[in-house]
Parts: sequence; structure tokens; C-alpha cells
Amino acid sequence: MDAGMNTSTHLKAQARCPLQEHFLPRKSSKENLDRFIPNRSAMDFDYAHYALTEGRNGKDQAAAAVSSPSREAYRKQLAETMNLNHTRILAFRNKPQAPVELLPTDHSASLHQQPRSVKPRRYIPQTSERTLDAPDIVDDFYLNLLDWGSANVLAIALGHTVYLWDASSGSTSELVTIDEEKGPVTSINWAPDGRHVAVGLNNSEVQLWDSASNRQLRTLKGGHQSRVGTMAWNNHILTTGGMDGQIVNNDVRIRSHVVETYRGHTQEVCGLKWSGSGQQLASGGNDNVVHIWDRSVASSNSTTQYLHRLEEHTSAVKALAWCPFQANLLATGGGGGDRTIKFWNTHTGACLNSVDTGSQVCSLLWSKNERELLSSHGFTQNQLTLWKYPSMVKMAELTGHTSRVLYMAQSPDGCTVATAAGDETLRFWNVFGVPETAKKAAPKAAHEPFSHVNRILQASEQKTLKMYRIGLVKSRLSSLHSNESIERKKKREMESPKEQSSYTVEQLVAVNPFNPEILPDLENYVNEQVTSQTYSLDANLCLLRLYQFEPERMNTHIVARILVKALMAMPAPDFSLCLFLIPERVQMEEQFKTLIVLSHYLETGRFQQFWDEAAKNPHILEAVPGFEQAIQAYASHLLSLSYQKVPRSVLAEAVNMDGASLDKFIEHQVANSGWIVAKEDGSIVLPQNEFNHPELKKNTGENVSLEHIARIFPILG
Repeated sequence: MDAGMNTSTHLKAQARCPLQEHFLPRKSSKENLDRFIPNRSAMDFDYAHYALTEGRNGKDQAAAAVSSPSREAYRKQLAETMNLNHTRILAFRNKPQAPVELLPTDHSASLHQQPRSVKPRRYIPQTSERTLDAPDIVDDFYLNLLDWGSANVLAIALGHTVYLWDASSGSTSELVTIDEEKGPVTSINWAPDGRHVAVGLNNSEVQLWDSASNRQLRTLKGGHQSRVGTMAWNNHILTTGGMDGQIVNNDVRIRSHVVETYRGHTQEVCGLKWSGSGQQLASGGNDNVVHIWDRSVASSNSTTQYLHRLEEHTSAVKALAWCPFQANLLATGGGGGDRTIKFWNTHTGACLNSVDTGSQVCSLLWSKNERELLSSHGFTQNQLTLWKYPSMVKMAELTGHTSRVLYMAQSPDGCTVATAAGDETLRFWNVFGVPETAKKAAPKAAHEPFSHVNRILQASEQKTLKMYRIGLVKSRLSSLHSNESIERKKKREMESPKEQSSYTVEQLVAVNPFNPEILPDLENYVNEQVTSQTYSLDANLCLLRLYQFEPERMNTHIVARILVKALMAMPAPDFSLCLFLIPERVQMEEQFKTLIVLSHYLETGRFQQFWDEAAKNPHILEAVPGFEQAIQAYASHLLSLSYQKVPRSVLAEAVNMDGASLDKFIEHQVANSGWIVAKEDGSIVLPQNEFNHPELKKNTGENVSLEHIARIFPILG
């Protein structure tokens, strides 16, 4: 178990106003004194020795001698040339000497070689850029009292009251104050829309609030028996974890909000995080265990079995963070008795790495722009540590809090991090740098090495493509004159334009699949596949690969159509092949999340859930003709592999039909697929195949002699 609540903070004075600027006393300029420390690397020790010994004697002799003005000028010029005109022995600044040109200017200017560009190291401020007062914040390791919404509004729970701080304007407002018998507030979490916020309470209830109108929408009851210490949103599903060890999925759209219950923890659940795709949930508890739950195997009728149970931590696990650039990578942090950050492959459950941080890990955040991880800690330094992944080299350690940094939240742009600690302060750190949208690519004015080669290659590709098209036309014209008349050829081409277009696009893909000039042709071909109900996996994969090289030209509408067509190709693995070529940030869009959920339902044969989910998103599926018929064909194929005799009700659920439409579907299958309708109960007898009628095959290739068998008789006796 980890150290929980610290009651010492409640004894502090309560006269401070919440979320007000916190100023630290500055010392006067007279007190900010320091010594001048010489820079040894900038000193010339040989000249220093000369100046202290022989130099003074030389000056005395020069003053005594009668020197002409020309001799004095010669001496100064010689001293300057030999770098002997120093006035000080100690050096306090390191000014680099001017570089010596080894080649004349006119020759060096003709060279186009430039020094290798090195990415400058990002400046990381060591102090917080803003500090606000947070009086009465509960110092409890197992709670989650800070969250930053997508509308750039930060929510923080201070005792029984929830405050909102608008980061754009700096204004503060009070959302709600909870009654004494229900409070204090034990968790808080913004919905994805940035407007609605969930407030977990000490009495096991969860309240949903509209931050725009300061109005309570509803109260979720009955999910837990004790306080709700952690929450996580997944679209319209609010997942809550309580001290009772249960995890509950609440559908906030319906009256009976409890849709799934996960039972696996034996003590309080203190950490919950959904993956970016919304398919996997990570939970951490005071029982030192991390569970991975898969939404695709969730069930509302029974306790859901976890996908992985990770037991390598030796203390409570509250800190959880899914990697934004690798979908199956999860980082977890252990409490005071563990002090490690561990990395997991959630597909296999394997621990990839473990790093000892030396102190309690309270929270973890991934950078949205770089491969970096930020961790907040407790005793002894109460610091923030920025790590470079995967080397896990410390990039910076930020100190300022005087108590353990329990809560951390990231701004929507990903560059600012807010932290709250038991010292009753809320601090803001510019730790992750400038967001990607603010970075502007500067035009390259300098001459690039081998740029002429690139231009030659591009011209060669364009010429190849042009020659290919000319050759294609010539070949068609030659075949036209040799085989049939022009009128008959035109008539045949008008009758089969689909085959001609398909042939052309596929030939373009075969000639040069990485030429971005064919990208518009491939996009048009996707639309043609939809209207003509044809399909070409190779052309679609080629388009997705080109989108990887030209991300600014990606058309998400085209990508969605490709995935729908891939679903229609089940049981072929086309959907997975296409999904691997789509960036994670695109997969997090709502329409792609829906398609991923649908693919999971189809792969697991859960057709009832598939049709229910498809009915909620008709705009995605109705845009592709033939989708329903393709899924019904796949369902029939799957049933033929699993059943010898399928009940009519099971068939109706799988193909989403009933009544006259189901009768017509069965009649078609009887006429074309060899189905037989049983007269006694109306069930359907499916044709035999190697899967629904397996036969035992006698293996005649192995012969075991009686001598070998006789050896085990004494053991059996």
C-alpha cells in the first residue's frame, strides 16, 4: 500500500483565495551578490607566467631605454600579431577567437558544401511560469483532482468545491460546492467535448455538469459502494473506479447507465486510462496490479475478464499513460514502495523496460510533439522529471513544489503542464516546448547537395509516366486497327468503361507506385470502386502509402471509404492491412473509432453488437452501396463454418433480417448455396465442409512397436 491522505494541509490557514496568482518574495538587488569566478579555459597561463615574472622587468627596461616613435609602433604591432597585448591575467568571459580562413574568399565562396545541420537542443525552463494558490486541496495519493479540458479550461477540486480556470483569459469561476454529507470531491474529468465535466464524490455518486450553463445534468448512482477516486471518458462512455475495487462503464445517454462492470482489483482503483483508439482500458489499483481490459470482449451480462494482469509493481499504481505515437505502448508508475516506471506491450502483456526513479511516481504524461515522458514524484525532492524515450535519459528535473506532486494535467496544445501538490499551490510549466502547429518550416535558401540529382529523378519519373501513357494509347490504337474497326472498338469501350479505368489505374500503380502525381487518380478510383461496387486492395494500399509521404494531402473521407470497402472484404485481413498505414492521430477521429469497433465485432462474430453499432452511424455506412449485403454474405460464411444446422433465430440475428426479407434471403441461399430448410423446426441445414463436418484422419506414417509400449506397462500397473 502507498501513503494516502495527508491531513496536515488542512490545518493551514484558509484565508487565501483559490486560483490567485502566488508571488514569491524577491531579494533586493543589494542582497543578490555574487563573486566573479575566472574562466580557466579562457586564460593563457603561459602569458600569465611571463607577465608575472619577466614581463615587468621588460617593461622597466623599455621605459629606461630611449625609444623612438617608430620603434614603439613596431613593438605594439608585434605584440598584437603575437597575441601579447593582454591587459588582464584573469579572464571572466570566454570570447571565441575569429576563425582563420585556410582558403581565399573567392575560392571558398565557390564551394556549395554546407556544414551539417544539428537540431538545436530545446530550452526547458527550470522554474514554473505561473503559480496559483490552491487552498484546501486534498493531499491524497489515490484521488484525481485536476484535469485540463479540450476547451482550454482547467478544472480543480479544492475540498468540497470545484473551480474552473480559463487558460485563455485567466478568469476563475466556481462550478459547484458539494454538501458536507456527499463530499469532498474525490475525482474530476472533462468529457471529450470540453464542455461537460464529471465530478466523483466521496459518497459513491458521480455528477455530470454543463460548464457553459453551470447546470447539473444528472447524477449517476448505484455503480459503486464507496468513493469514486478515478474516472476516464471514452466517447459517450464514462468509466469510473472506486474504493470497492470495481470498474464501471456508464453510458450517459441512457437511463440505466451501467453497461459493463470490470472486476479484477481487490483494493481501491486509483488510476484509469483509455487508449487512443478507445479499444483498451488500463487500470491501476492499491493492490499493486495493473489490468488491461479489451472493450471488444466486454459483456453487460457477466463479469468481464481482463486481457492481461500485470503484477510486477510492488506498490500502488496510480500513474498510467498511453503512448501517443505507439498504440500498444503503456507506461505505468509505482508508489513509494516501488518507485519504478515500467513500459508494457499491451498486445502481449510483456514488460519492455523498467526504470528506477528513486521516489514515488504520482503521475505520468507523454509529450504530444516529441518522444518524451514527464513524471511527477514525491519524497524526497517532489520534482518533475523529463525523460527521453526510449533511452530514458533525464533531460531535466524541475523543482518548486515543497510537497509530493500528486496531480498533473496537460494543455490541449500539448506544451504546458499544470501540477498540483499538497503544498496547496498550482503551478504551470512550459516543459514540452512549442506545439507542432506553431512551427513554421523555413524555406531552404542554401544550395542542397545532390539537389540536381533529385530534379533529374523527378523529371525521369514524369517522362516515364508520360511515355507509359503514350505507349498505352499506341498499343490500344494498334490493337484497334489490327483486330476490329474503330466503330466497334468505341462501342466496346463505351460498354465496359469500368474495366478500362481499372486497368489504367492498376497499370499506373505497377509502373510507379510512389509517384505523388498519381494520387488524384487513385482517389478518383476509390470513388469509382464505391459507385461501381468493385474493389482493388493494391490500389487502395498504394494510396495510403502515398498519404504517408504526403500527409498534408490526406483526404479522410477517402480513407474512411477505403476502410469500409476493406470491411466488406471480410474474412480477408484487408482492414488490418489498411489500418496499419493510417497514422494514430487519424485513427482517433470519431468515424475511424467507429470503424475499428465494427471490425472487432466482425472478427469475433458478434453480429448483434455489430448491427446495433452500425445503426447508430448510418452516415458512414450508407455512403457505400452493397455494404449490408457484403456483411450478410460474411455472416453466412461464418455460420457455415460453425454450424451443421443453424436455428432460424441465430441466422436472423447474424444477417439482421426477419419476416419476409429473411424468407427471401433463405430462398436465395437454398437456390444458390445448397441450403436445406428442415420441415420439423424450420432450421437451416448447411452444406457439409471440412470445418462443420470434420473427419478423423488415420495417421499411417508412424508405427510403434510392442517393445516400446511394453516399457510403460510397469508404470501403469
